Amino acid sequence: MFESRIYTMTPSDIDNGRLIFPIGIAPVKPAEFVMFRIGQERAHEWSSPPARTQPCCYETKGTMTASATDSRVLMEEMTTTEVRDAIQAGKTTVLTFNASTEASGPHLALGKHVFRARYLGAEIARELGDALVAPVMPFAPTTDEMRYPGTINLPPDTFSAVNEALADSMVKAGFRYIILMGDHDGNQGPLQALAPRLDQKYRSQGVRVFFAGDVYAKSNREINTYLNERGFPPSRHAGVADTSMLWAVDAAYVRTDQIAVGGPVPAAGGPLALGAVGVEGDPRRSSQELGKLFLDWKLRNAVTEIRKLIATVQTGK
Repeated sequence: MFESRIYTMTPSDIDNGRLIFPIGIAPVKPAEFVMFRIGQERAHEWSSPPARTQPCCYETKGTMTASATDSRVLMEEMTTTEVRDAIQAGKTTVLTFNASTEASGPHLALGKHVFRARYLGAEIARELGDALVAPVMPFAPTTDEMRYPGTINLPPDTFSAVNEALADSMVKAGFRYIILMGDHDGNQGPLQALAPRLDQKYRSQGVRVFFAGDVYAKSNREINTYLNERGFPPSRHAGVADTSMLWAVDAAYVRTDQIAVGGPVPAAGGPLALGAVGVEGDPRRSSQELGKLFLDWKLRNAVTEIRKLIATVQTGK
């Protein structure tokens, strides 16, 4: 018997009718082709044998690829014509999610922000229904992380210039709403300062540019309150929230046998102090369950803020 203990659906998935589940197979003999046919029937129709449905997927050697493009929201996975058609069909909002490549102790992959931003960007875009996600910006301004191998630092001016060039490309592509977002503390300030300048630059062309910060700042405040109220030990960089969310995105990016207690957590708003191991506080009570919960809060806060920003423009209020 196969028993799955993987949480594959967020509350948002359930509310929006998305059924997501893993499928594992073990062929008893070598198989050159593996084919799945998936259909959908209403519950009352199962009183008689269901009619054969049309396959939802192209059958290809050793893989299964969705034939419909409606669920594709990550631009790097789309062709130029698919992006064009999606914009023409009404997906006129683009999320430009910024991440960072940085050290986070011995237990978290350097690309933690990249993987998290890519996951959140896709979920937010699907929830909005009219958005695509630009390729995630993997580099950002960093501070104490630079003491550790693998961290890549961009000066704030360079970081802002790259985002300005990215926004210009999105305008040329035909998007009407450009949303600047970040999953890393070092990109919040530059993005918040850049957004109004770009908005002024492109407004005459019918394009609006906004900074959406609730996915980071508001959500992190809620997460910290939750952890504090439940007696979790203090932690910040590579701590409980940081570790749990990456773990929920993909367990392959977390070395659970390397989780270690770091140095003391600085006062709120203080600069990073990563000590000897690159960790602030105690991440040992991290879990995938916590990560799923926190990611869902980030999804909710981001969607709410983005819808409000765009509605304000559309209604003129």
